Amino acid sequence: MPALLEDPLTTLPAPPAAQTAAPTLLPRKATLKDATPVTLYPIAGGPATVPDSLIAYLHQEFSAEIVRGSTYPMEEPMTLETFRGYWFGTFAVVAVVDEDGAGAGAGAGADGAGKGLGLVEGRDWARVCLGTFYVKPNYPGRCSHVCNAGFFTTPAARGRGVGMVMGQTYLEVAPVLGYKYSVFNLVFANNTASVRIWEKLGFQVIGRVPRAARLANSTELVDALIIGRDLV
Repeated sequence: MPALLEDPLTTLPAPPAAQTAAPTLLPRKATLKDATPVTLYPIAGGPATVPDSLIAYLHQEFSAEIVRGSTYPMEEPMTLETFRGYWFGTFAVVAVVDEDGAGAGAGAGADGAGKGLGLVEGRDWARVCLGTFYVKPNYPGRCSHVCNAGFFTTPAARGRGVGMVMGQTYLEVAPVLGYKYSVFNLVFANNTASVRIWEKLGFQVIGRVPRAARLANSTELVDALIIGRDLV
């Protein structure tokens, strides 16, 4: 669900409130449908604060999502360097399975540095990384308090309720970052699983773009829903 005025090479600056609040956010713990404990780590310091191996894995999975051609509008995968800035350049969250006591305790940093836990090199990301999302302004300047987010899950997340947990986390962090309203510009109408999640979380369809997308999973052009929710 990329921002309306955004392309992978252009970044809208976050409003001052978001820039101030982002470094204060702590990891959030949750439990999946299968009782697996997970931690959702906020990434406020840019891609340099994320393990290179994790970024490489997420780039691989996001590229595969684009190639499948059913959820994002891009036709070609980004380079690894472009993805680094596109996904982590403003603010993002990464969902990771807790194992061997690897949950972040009170006061733990977003990368688990100094604790041997969390987002550190050496973890088996294909097994423990379940998904990620970013939060960015949807519009510039005087409208930058309206935010947008992009989500994707990894193969290890299938059927475990990770999408709902990330959606709930998004609704917790976005208001703390100072955003007042959330809008998703391109939720394809045939992505019923995504639509159900957002409806359960209180979002409403506020617009529709007829025949907006040529998708790999449809022989017909697919409508795009514009979905919004008040964050105040």
